[in-house]
Amino acid sequence: MSTGSATHAGDRTISTGTDDSRDTDGVRWLALGCVLALTASYVNVLYGVTHVVGGTQSLITLVGVALLAATVFARTIRPRTAAALALSAAGFGFAYYLTSAGVDLGVVFTSTGAIVSDTVALLTGLPLLRMVQAGVWTLGFAPAPVFLSWYLALRGRYASSAALGGAALGFLVLTGDAGSLVTLTGTLAAIGAVAFGEFENRGGSIAQADLLIVMFALAIVLSLTVTAVPGEPAGPTHLVQGESGTLEATIDTSPQRSGISGQVALSPEVRFTVESDRRSYWRTGVYDRFTGNEWVRTGQSNPYNGGIDAPPGDYETVEQTFTAETKLGIMPVAPHPVSIDGETAQRATVSTHGQPRPEKPLQKGDSYTVESAIVDAEPSDLRAAGTDYPDAITNHYLQTPEGTSSEFQERTAEITADADTPYETAVAIEDHLESTKEYSLKVSKPDGNVAEGFLLEMDEGYCVYFATTMTQMLREEGVPARYVTGYTSGQQVDDNEYLVRGLDAHAWVEVYFPDHGWVRFDPTPGDSRSEVHIDRLQEARANGNEDVDTEESENVPIPNRNDESPADPGDTESPEPTPTENETTSDRTSPNETDPRDTDSESNDSTDDFRNGTANATGGDESWHDRLVAFARETAAVGLVLAVGLAASARRTGAPARIRRAVGIYWHGFRADPDRDAERAYRRLERLLARRYRPRRRSESPRAYVTAISEAAETDGEEPIDPRTERVLEYHERTVYGGGVTRAEADEAISIVDELARDRLPILGRLR
Repeated sequence: MSTGSATHAGDRTISTGTDDSRDTDGVRWLALGCVLALTASYVNVLYGVTHVVGGTQSLITLVGVALLAATVFARTIRPRTAAALALSAAGFGFAYYLTSAGVDLGVVFTSTGAIVSDTVALLTGLPLLRMVQAGVWTLGFAPAPVFLSWYLALRGRYASSAALGGAALGFLVLTGDAGSLVTLTGTLAAIGAVAFGEFENRGGSIAQADLLIVMFALAIVLSLTVTAVPGEPAGPTHLVQGESGTLEATIDTSPQRSGISGQVALSPEVRFTVESDRRSYWRTGVYDRFTGNEWVRTGQSNPYNGGIDAPPGDYETVEQTFTAETKLGIMPVAPHPVSIDGETAQRATVSTHGQPRPEKPLQKGDSYTVESAIVDAEPSDLRAAGTDYPDAITNHYLQTPEGTSSEFQERTAEITADADTPYETAVAIEDHLESTKEYSLKVSKPDGNVAEGFLLEMDEGYCVYFATTMTQMLREEGVPARYVTGYTSGQQVDDNEYLVRGLDAHAWVEVYFPDHGWVRFDPTPGDSRSEVHIDRLQEARANGNEDVDTEESENVPIPNRNDESPADPGDTESPEPTPTENETTSDRTSPNETDPRDTDSESNDSTDDFRNGTANATGGDESWHDRLVAFARETAAVGLVLAVGLAASARRTGAPARIRRAVGIYWHGFRADPDRDAERAYRRLERLLARRYRPRRRSESPRAYVTAISEAAETDGEEPIDPRTERVLEYHERTVYGGGVTRAEADEAISIVDELARDRLPILGRLR
């Protein structure tokens, strides 16, 4: 018997120099490893947020400090003290978050309402990336669970450690930020920590791993079948987006996100009509946070209360009336709306960026009236606007993903080297993209940061790529900008009436100027868009598509793309005035006045794709493929773990052995040595007799067993034993006590048992 000394550290006994301690050390390290894996799962989610909004280095430092502090304090302080330290760290972290979010420092520690409000919003499905100060929130959230979970694990309180880490991960599951694989990893790690901890504390053996695997599988099944708190209502999606892979589906993925896809297609079908005495772009979405491959709208929407904040400085107003021509999950407006009238306004919400949206989808025929403020500043005024931006603007609209390449920064600086003002910077970027990049709907989405890929590697793209890249380039130069989606003006069918189709879907950029507000810039080449727009509409009409026109527009001819002179006003889609040869882009009357680049939006470059149905089938194929691969990978991982869990469960319950014995009754298997076959035939016979009468007792020989149940059957008036049983018993005795059996005798024994087994199996018995 080995001996050794033992000391106490915290709540567990640390043995030194004994065989028992060596036996449990491996299990302890496995338990601690599982706690670290659980910690890594939710820290990985927080890392994904900071990678977008900044603060990754700070996050890693905080996590490292928390782990180190827990390691040191595990031997020096009691759990209550550790819990108090964790709560203090959380308090200071969230106090910093509240001050960053605009809560006055003097009332931070009494701002329970703000904390509760944010917490409830997160618990009901508000993703972290939609929070205004998402990076600060992650830095406030991380240290407490990391420190306390690791502290408890080191003290041997694995269940408490796993519960705390699981709660942190569960919170991120409810916000929608933790994906399936991360959640699965964290769940298995938590169970592993508890299970291995129990093995250690109870002197268990790793040979009991089958029980652990069963627990893993059970947790996965529960995670797949049990739902928690319902998420925040997403609101209506873009109900006019048509098939997946269309531009409308891409730019309005959901009310809170705008996707970036590969190849896209467009629909010529009518979406809505507008009555307005001024041509405009019709805005449907504003997004401020760029993740590298999609846009996110931060903040939460509030019910429309009768007014929307107007832009600063002087502006004109214009009134528009919109009428839905199909079911709409959006509310187009001319930037910048200040009021909405009509029944729709009573069930509308407004984002923090001033963009309205219906709470319920608009039905065909629904209409509403919007009053919009039109910023109509001269270029000279915008040049002189300066850089005295409000804090609310710089806090929202200068974000770039962490790790933006130096090549992107250097190329942007090179393009804007001659610009002296934010306005000239915007014009330089707009002109560069418009003149150096071609327009095409047939593109492959680049890996990584889309803005970098488009500027540095791609030669062509469509509006999403142009607008995304310009927005990020402006932000690199310190100019507040945001990504905007909606529709161009559409086809003018009367003096003050415009018809807007799916192929008018578009994305552009809004740049902020002090004392003026948001001003539109559109870097997407307009001429090629006009050509494909006309081609697509002409083709749709020629093919008899009934959804591309209304009564007002069906008789309005579309101008030939080769026509150099415009048709009469009201007869066609009126072209916009073109700058003269002496005019430069930087001398435009106003960035808000429409120029030829703004008249049309994306359409398919190849009409044959639409005839053959290939455009819709392949549109956005890369995004679809990525989602399919991700789904297949997750499904395979879950399926593999479930299969292993089922196998371990079967082993634990002895199911395979029982199945083998049951099958063995009815199927002898492959034949080998005659003596072995005769013995196997008798064992099958004995299992048949055990089912029909009773099992053989240990004290009974085979002969005594058969004789006893035969006599009992006669005494009780039961069905007598089949006389052929005697032959099988005889062959068995000869293999054990005599000289063995021949091949023919062994085959006879097998045949007898096969027939007896079939008689006992109802289905086979009836077949005979």
